[in-house]
Amino acid sequence: MALMLLTADWCKRRRLPAPLVITVDHGLRQGSAKEAATVAAWARGAKVPHAILTWDGKKPTQNIQAAAREARYLLIGGHMRAKGVQVLLTGHTEDDQAETFLLRIARGSGLDGLSGMAPIAPFPVAEHADLKLARPLLAFAHDRLTATLTARKQDWISDPSNENDRFARVQMRNLMPALDEVGMTRARIAATASHLRRAREAIDTAVGALIAAAVELSPCGYALLAAWRFNEAPREIALRALSRLVEGMGGGEYPPRFEQTEAALGWLSSTGAPRGRTFGGCRLERRVDGRILIAREEAALARDVAPEPLRPGETTLWDRRFLITLSQAPGATALQLRHLGAEGVKAAGKSAVLPPVEPHLIAATTPGLWRAGRLIGAPLLGFHGDGLAVSAKFVGLSRALAG
Repeated sequence: MALMLLTADWCKRRRLPAPLVITVDHGLRQGSAKEAATVAAWARGAKVPHAILTWDGKKPTQNIQAAAREARYLLIGGHMRAKGVQVLLTGHTEDDQAETFLLRIARGSGLDGLSGMAPIAPFPVAEHADLKLARPLLAFAHDRLTATLTARKQDWISDPSNENDRFARVQMRNLMPALDEVGMTRARIAATASHLRRAREAIDTAVGALIAAAVELSPCGYALLAAWRFNEAPREIALRALSRLVEGMGGGEYPPRFEQTEAALGWLSSTGAPRGRTFGGCRLERRVDGRILIAREEAALARDVAPEPLRPGETTLWDRRFLITLSQAPGATALQLRHLGAEGVKAAGKSAVLPPVEPHLIAATTPGLWRAGRLIGAPLLGFHGDGLAVSAKFVGLSRALAG
């Protein structure tokens, strides 16, 4: 509520349109629909446009908060895209930052986890990788927000789940008074996370510079890597760069395991090692020019990515690598989105523009649109059936680098 009012004020002072406010009704407890309607009424009173999004379907019985978070951001991202909105503001506070830091310590996180939440970050679900998230209240304590609402005579609703100690975050919150007594205040914990984030940003900058200098990236989703540059780089930077590359090229939800990355970097550095290997859903192969090819492994792609329907007007992230937008398609039946494989490359015929490196093997790992077993389009190969308008953009590496 405080974020809504403060953002509305900010927009009004700058003569900008009022922000769009979204309430997600997860349907996990009685009264949630009524609460959402109450928030909608408050938004109307503040002259702010408001939408209620409902999480329908069967609800999980385990990992409820994680499932609700993913559902929430999927719904919000879809609504933002429909409304042409690029940035989501959330009300995360200094308290949330401190709790996140403690949770990640408990899980044994390294630098990436302990650097906490960023003021500006990639969208939390890969399906909306082109959107952004901002946390303008991250430097303010929760008490400051409630004091702001009290001063403005604005009511708010407290989520009962925030008091349920079955959740790990609530358990950490309940520890805070004891930690305060020994000097581990929320402000100091959040400041520590901020220091670590600066260190991570410095490392990420070096990783990005190594990739820019050593890697040739193809819009078809493969990379050519100059191994000698990786051999000259500090080992931590080389490990992280290789991990991000494989995550991006291999459609990984998370970076590969550290010990696997170490072994792959050792292979990269050894001239006597085998010519090729698989790693993280990718094929790595030495080429005659001395560079290393990193490309999606078709067997892993076929195993891990199921065909999915795609209708005109829809955008989807396919294989966590390509952002596919179908603008129009002939016929009323939904098309099926799946990888081309050898069958699809053959069906695209001589008019298809194949990648210059391993043309048929790499083309087989790119997306195709099918109807009743017949190839309708292969956007990365320039093959489009009559009346079909579809685009495909490789976003795997940018997603992986955003972390």
